[in-house]
Amino acid sequence: MADTPRFGVRFKTVVAARARQAARKAGEMVQRKGALELTAVSGEPGVPIYRRAVELAALAHQVIERADAERFFLRDQLDRKSSIIPQLIAQGLAIADMAARRQLFRQARHALTDCATIFDLLVERGSAPIDLVDAARAAAQPLLDELCALTVEPPRQW
Repeated sequence: MADTPRFGVRFKTVVAARARQAARKAGEMVQRKGALELTAVSGEPGVPIYRRAVELAALAHQVIERADAERFFLRDQLDRKSSIIPQLIAQGLAIADMAARRQLFRQARHALTDCATIFDLLVERGSAPIDLVDAARAAAQPLLDELCALTVEPPRQW
């Protein structure tokens, strides 16, 4: 009978170790799930927002290619900001922690707002074709609306 409590403690230790190992593996799988895996899964929540972000980056690249060469700083900033938006969204979709996910989506929203400002500056200075900028703005607005909705904190319970 003296062995029974030890067996119970050993059993609980083994079960706890297996649970920790399973949780660690699940966390690693969630972190490793990249943008390619996310786009391959049909019906995955969030994939459309990722695709829209990639489309916006492509439109921004067209604006960059046609913008005046003398506006290098603006072109460089637009390239950086538009490229990071899909990256941040993919990272957000790959993690399970909702607070961290909202933070990444907030960063994507800020980068998108910066892109919109750069579009305005390029048009105001006459440095980019208005039709390309309008197409990029049209792609940016629904993406911005969706990111705003995804970054709202849930109501606190009293």
